Amino acid sequence: MTALAPEPGDPLRWVLDTNVVLDWLVFADAHMRAVDAWLRDGRARWLHTPAMLEELLDVVSREQVLRRAGAVADALARRVLDAAGEHGLCRPEAPACAWRCADPDDQMFIDLAAQARAQCLLTRDKALLALAPRCAGLGLRIVRPAELGLPD
Repeated sequence: MTALAPEPGDPLRWVLDTNVVLDWLVFADAHMRAVDAWLRDGRARWLHTPAMLEELLDVVSREQVLRRAGAVADALARRVLDAAGEHGLCRPEAPACAWRCADPDDQMFIDLAAQARAQCLLTRDKALLALAPRCAGLGLRIVRPAELGLPD
């Protein structure tokens, strides 16, 4: 896989794992401010699959998330779906790629990033971050949001 640079004016293609999306949409984490700005301005697009959205909707309905967010499940689900529609691009489930994640639950993120030739996979997950050295040479950055280094 080689990452294809977007055409001038085309948005960057980013894959965000579930916890990063929660930090962005539910918990308003400070490390997500620049990511939020880039997505809202259309400089980047959040690539996701139906399975990723299904997982997100399941997570935002969990009692511990609702309690921490101080919100109700329907409101959080609506926030996720609205953001997915406005700032995201739903892609079909991706075929398995050559990179294998130690955590099978996270494999879908690396598969989509590889298939869509994303420039970046944003995660805090150790199993995905462990793939970063192998993927970097082929144009995919796997980084924590705090390490993305976006200009405002």
